[in-house]
Amino acid sequence: MLKGAKVGIRPVRSADLPFLYEKMNDLESIGDYLPSVFKSYPELVSEYEQSGFLSESLSRLLVVDETGDVIGLTWFFTSVPYFDALEVGYRIFDVSHRRKGYATEALGLLCKYIFEGFRVNRIEIRVATENTSSKKVAIKCGFELEGTHRQAAFSKGSLHDMYSFALLRDDWASGI
Repeated sequence: MLKGAKVGIRPVRSADLPFLYEKMNDLESIGDYLPSVFKSYPELVSEYEQSGFLSESLSRLLVVDETGDVIGLTWFFTSVPYFDALEVGYRIFDVSHRRKGYATEALGLLCKYIFEGFRVNRIEIRVATENTSSKKVAIKCGFELEGTHRQAAFSKGSLHDMYSFALLRDDWASGI
């Protein structure tokens, strides 16, 4: 586990699967910008059995609070195969845990994990232009806005323009 001051990130355990299934399918708490589609429990279990949700092309890690309770999820994946980059995402499940710095700290831990463990030069985040909270998280973690993708994501019946942010290995290493 990687630990910060308020949260840690750790791999998913088989005992976490029922809880994770419930949270991943809680479409009310997903918010307005993440894809709102159900995932089947057998599909989730199958993915877990194949890789434990840990691979260089797609990984999921749980966000836990100081008591060890699961409060969110982070992930990274290869979005553009010819880029030397991984795209990341994060979600704090319960609204009562949001706006407390947990996502920012979890993203910082995830970036540390990626840059120290993988030979990748860029970490990217896509954020809906209306999602001011996620935009703040990206900026606090040193990500720079690189552009806007018009009508690039569909969620909850609407198309959203998406900002593209990136953090380069050199910027991370210099503490930006």
